[in-house]
Amino acid sequence: MRVTLFTKRNCLLCDAIKYELLDLQVEFGFDFAETFPEEETGVVSEEVPRVPYVTVERDGQAILRLEHPIEQTDLRRKIRSQVKTQ
Repeated sequence: MRVTLFTKRNCLLCDAIKYELLDLQVEFGFDFAETFPEEETGVVSEEVPRVPYVTVERDGQAILRLEHPIEQTDLRRKIRSQVKTQ
């Protein structure tokens, strides 16, 4: 399972979600990635979705997307349920 956090720099909410995901990664052992959509070349700021948002993939297929606003307790519950279905 791979969990990706779409984030931006100097975002306190993004950082809170990141640290929650890092704790969950230690607990459940999934792959974790962080990406910064507004820093990608050729992306117009109006096209960038609100961050943070989180995607979960298994075997290259998207299985879950959590969009802003993300509650930490909801994030933990949904990640845990995806790990248990592996």
